[in-house]
Amino acid sequence: MTRAATRRDGFTLLEVLVAVAVLGLALVSLLGLHVRNLALLERDQRITDATLLARALMTDAEVEPFPDIGLTDGDFEDRYPGLYPGLRWEREVTAPLPVPDIREVRVRVFGGDEESGDDVTLTYYLRRRP
Repeated sequence: MTRAATRRDGFTLLEVLVAVAVLGLALVSLLGLHVRNLALLERDQRITDATLLARALMTDAEVEPFPDIGLTDGDFEDRYPGLYPGLRWEREVTAPLPVPDIREVRVRVFGGDEESGDDVTLTYYLRRRP
């Protein structure tokens, strides 16, 4: 028998170890991406919630009588008990123009005391209804 005839086809232990190492690195990288995607999804959900809550507050300002100038704030515990424990709101009403029948209403929904990228601010101009 010649040397070529006794050769066996297959993988050596070194080739298998290199393949497993490459596969392991790829799986660790994919797992890191998955965790990052979950964090982004959670952040997007917080921003969506804050946007909808700010819009609800702005709707209240549109439906209520003509707002007085000033700053009010609070949380969402009265309306939605236990649903948004970390979120707070501020509503600032100003008269930016010398026209007495126009008010600028700025609603800000935020989490915590410091500004973050998850804060939502809506600004509307309301006119006194006749």
